[in-house]
Amino acid sequence: MAALVLLIASAFLLPVPGWAQAPAPVDTTRRPPVVSEPPDSSIAMSVILPEVTVEGVLDRAASIPAAAHVTTLDADAVAASGAQSVADLLSMRSGAFVKQYGSTGLATLSMRGMGGTQTQVLLDGLRVANPQTGQVDLSLLPTLLIESVEVQHGAGSARHGSGSLGGTVHLRTLRPQTDPLFRVAGGGGAYDERHVSALASGGRGAWSGLVAGRYYRTDGDFQYRNSFLVPTQTLRRNGAGARTMTLFGRGTWRGDAQRWRLSGWWTKARRGLPGPASARSGGARQWDELGRVWTEGTLPLGAGTLELSAQGQRSRLRYRNPPTQTDRTTLTTATDADAELRYPLSSLGSITAGTTVGYDHASLDGGVDRVSGATFVDATLSLAPFELQPAVRLDAIGANGEPTVVPSPRLGVRLRPFDDVGLTLRGLVGRAFRYPTFNERYYEPGGTPGLQPEDGWTTEGGVSFRLARPDALLTVEATAFATRLTDKIVWRPSYVSNGVQVWSPSNVSHVHSRGLELSVRGRQQLRSNLSLSGGSHFTHTEAENRANPDSPAYGAQLPYVPRQTWKLWGRAEWRGLSVSATGRLVGPRFYSADESRSLAPYQTVDVRAAYEWAFDAGRLALEAQVKNVLDRRYEIVRLYPMPPRHATLRLRFSFPSS
Repeated sequence: MAALVLLIASAFLLPVPGWAQAPAPVDTTRRPPVVSEPPDSSIAMSVILPEVTVEGVLDRAASIPAAAHVTTLDADAVAASGAQSVADLLSMRSGAFVKQYGSTGLATLSMRGMGGTQTQVLLDGLRVANPQTGQVDLSLLPTLLIESVEVQHGAGSARHGSGSLGGTVHLRTLRPQTDPLFRVAGGGGAYDERHVSALASGGRGAWSGLVAGRYYRTDGDFQYRNSFLVPTQTLRRNGAGARTMTLFGRGTWRGDAQRWRLSGWWTKARRGLPGPASARSGGARQWDELGRVWTEGTLPLGAGTLELSAQGQRSRLRYRNPPTQTDRTTLTTATDADAELRYPLSSLGSITAGTTVGYDHASLDGGVDRVSGATFVDATLSLAPFELQPAVRLDAIGANGEPTVVPSPRLGVRLRPFDDVGLTLRGLVGRAFRYPTFNERYYEPGGTPGLQPEDGWTTEGGVSFRLARPDALLTVEATAFATRLTDKIVWRPSYVSNGVQVWSPSNVSHVHSRGLELSVRGRQQLRSNLSLSGGSHFTHTEAENRANPDSPAYGAQLPYVPRQTWKLWGRAEWRGLSVSATGRLVGPRFYSADESRSLAPYQTVDVRAAYEWAFDAGRLALEAQVKNVLDRRYEIVRLYPMPPRHATLRLRFSFPSS
């Protein structure tokens, strides 16, 4: 392990390619597809600078405990990555594993051995997961609209309630500027990929606004090797085309001590679902439409600050499969209102108290409803050289007259033993839970109305070291964690009839997850116009099934949880030219419960180059990217091949040039 740490640290002076992974789709033969939002071809919102780690870039920074392991990407880091979707960004620059069903399939997040439904995704502090499926398709979230991202590993229910078992992803959308700003970009590449996007922002006085839009299409018809044929043949994938359109708008009013924002997001996507590579495409398709409106306000209240927010979200999902004569449309509504009061405690720290209420509805089983309410208290207490972060939240959730009350405590501690040394020790213990989704309880056929919430405890400890010089910055962090989960919800076949499997969920599993997370980030300014940056994330995860000691699966690694992942990236910038490389090394993934069958490990490398011209009228940039440079043939999920080597080009223009 010492050799591994030394190798990662070499990224400080010699940036190395970064390694990544990917998320999961819904098998529509077992349970319904997931409502999501569109892949991205984004417009960089700022001048591309070396990637840095920033603390507290979100408005609600107190919602992220400093004792937790957190990966932060600011606007410059998002732009420098070249990622077009949140799925790409997290697979390149975070320690999370992104599980993806093909290049245009569902992409969900796995952290610390937990799945997509067990990882919370927040957009401007508000939940974004569809209550029907309990997860978010990150491939349909464009980075065009994202200003910053924070990935919090581990239990987060003490602040965010249901779903934060493995971790929480905080996405902050773009903020309007009062000075005029205009961006436009377009490009394309292999497999008939085309994309165009535009953004405009400006304001006067206390008012400012922003509008943005994006259109993306691809046929996804790459070649792959079908090993199910004898002899093995190279075929062309078909039926995997995708079309997405996204519109975003925001208005802001700023007073002397107040701020109000009103935002709207609309997405419409159509995707082909070619199914597994072992079978011909049956022409299955999925249509996703999402409309979301939310508002945020900040008010002074005595010596403290009151933050108010509310959202309404409506989604429409249609799934059609001609061979099975299936054509189903479901509608889902989610609303939330939240109030938080943050109050300083003199030199001792601060305390935040809040309450939230929510209402969800889905058109399953003739219409099902869920009402929720919660209250929490979260404090940061400075008792030099210690910093304590206690928190507790109480959730009450009622679905069709069945109330459930769940407490979620958390205690974090951070120690900085030396004032003049950038060494920090930290530890955290917390409880987290996940309430069953509408699909798990009410989907027909197969739903189980009596499911209990998943419940788990997480313990972690870490150490970080930060070395800063006028021309260089190095951050090294190591975290060890352990999680115990009870009442895990698992989908299993309940019966087979005429070759059709009907799957049902049940509370059957106990899971023990433990592991190690290592990360390194470095940046060095060699000359006034030459800079190098790089970093790495390494994770080792043991996620064991502890449900039944008499089962062959007892003690086995959970399916599709790689024991090791390693991501490396490096970037060099000289004048207007930037060159970067990102790589990922992902270990075997078992797809059988008893570890008898697995997918081979894979390695991929992506290379990106960009040149930017600055002139009086603005800035013009040309970007070229080659993905899977080594031309590896691999699958993240069995029978869903990923594309071979291919290239994309993008041209973008911004005004003004600064």
